[in-house]
Amino acid sequence: MDKRGFRNLWNGRSRMWTFGLCLAGVLVLGSIVAVDRSQRSDDSEPETEYEQTAFLESEMTPEELASVNDTVTDLTEEETLADAEVSAAGEAVSEAAPEEQEAASVQEPVQTEEEQAEEAANLQEQAAETQTEAAQESENPEASQEASSSQVISEQALLDQGIAFDESASLLWPAAGSILIDYSMDGSVYFDTLNQYKYNPALIISSETGNKVLASARGIVESVGMDEETGTTLVLNIGNGYKLTYGQLKDVAAAQGEVVEAGDLLGYVSEPTKYYSEEGSNLYFEMTHEDEAVDPVLYFEE
Repeated sequence: MDKRGFRNLWNGRSRMWTFGLCLAGVLVLGSIVAVDRSQRSDDSEPETEYEQTAFLESEMTPEELASVNDTVTDLTEEETLADAEVSAAGEAVSEAAPEEQEAASVQEPVQTEEEQAEEAANLQEQAAETQTEAAQESENPEASQEASSSQVISEQALLDQGIAFDESASLLWPAAGSILIDYSMDGSVYFDTLNQYKYNPALIISSETGNKVLASARGIVESVGMDEETGTTLVLNIGNGYKLTYGQLKDVAAAQGEVVEAGDLLGYVSEPTKYYSEEGSNLYFEMTHEDEAVDPVLYFEE
């Protein structure tokens, strides 16, 4: 390429750059002018509701402005009338409430003389039944004793009464008779009535109905109640965790919480329960230490 061709090329490119720069300048100036006009229009618009109202009023004719004012006045009067109606309705409800309450109280059913007499008779009948039950309990103390629950006796209460059985102490034989079924917790023994072998935590002492049952040691009667298997049953707490249980009793002579001495009468041998019908009348005699069955034979006097 010669110098002339190079110069023509350079002049052509210079013209293009110059045209491009001019076009960019025009676009920038146009953008600036558009932004400035937009800001001026925003500044000229009313900002607050009051300014907007004033602006609208300035644009409206006097006839249009008067029509708008009349419409606003009508709406205000309608709202005032609606508030007055609501208030009047509330007052009417509050005035009617006492009248409705009074009417409700008047409508309450009133008992007739016959109904009152019937109610009084029912009350008298209930009182008579209560007195009858109390009389039956006083005539049959065993019935009331059946419902008595075990009484928890503290060791301190036992010590205060001088009740403290130990391994060196001995027991009195509780009733006339001989051992029918021996204590057996190491192996099972046969029970005729049940027709089965089972462990036996007590002595089954064969004894005639009506024989006396005596306290085998000094103690406090912890409970007297009814058991399905052993009938009327008495528990005697003799201290240091030892207890004696007497079953198949009747006419119990010691009350719950009573302190008895060794040899005192506790009751009498009763007819056997259905669990011992084949064995015949007997005394169920069980000894426990800390609620574990022990062999009473080991503690009887020789």
